[in-house]
Amino acid sequence: MFDPTAFDNLKVVVEGEVYDFDLSGEISILDRKDLFDFAHYERTYIIQYSRPDLSSSIILELKADMGHFLAERNGIRSKNKAGAAIRFIYSGKEELHDHKDELEAVWGPDKEWEWIDMHSSVHPSNVQGVLSFNRVITEEMVDDVIHMVSFSIETLDILK
Repeated sequence: MFDPTAFDNLKVVVEGEVYDFDLSGEISILDRKDLFDFAHYERTYIIQYSRPDLSSSIILELKADMGHFLAERNGIRSKNKAGAAIRFIYSGKEELHDHKDELEAVWGPDKEWEWIDMHSSVHPSNVQGVLSFNRVITEEMVDDVIHMVSFSIETLDILK
């Protein structure tokens, strides 16, 4: 029998929560990827969603690396390593810069933001606001993860 990892359990929760919002019509799922990097022994789950009437979107990324898996396998929970990292990536046109301060304020000052401007000679310019949390997300934080997904959808209204 397969024993799911903390990553697997968190992924199921994230996926279920996002799909519930999609089924209710509050958001539209634009893309989904479930990746395994054999060279680095990393798993990444990515799901992208947006409000139906909005051009900007959110990419939710859940990632576990070898350190997360080894910590879980070896029972090293005291260092809080068994789990995954989570990021929310706001993606949109250059107007996303106009909402930078609002997004940073609603998520709170203890978060880490990176703002990326992408310019291409082939595709339209794009801006990404990458929101990272300074902690490992564990199975004990499932309620927090559910709230984070819900809150990310609420913050899309700032971009209207």
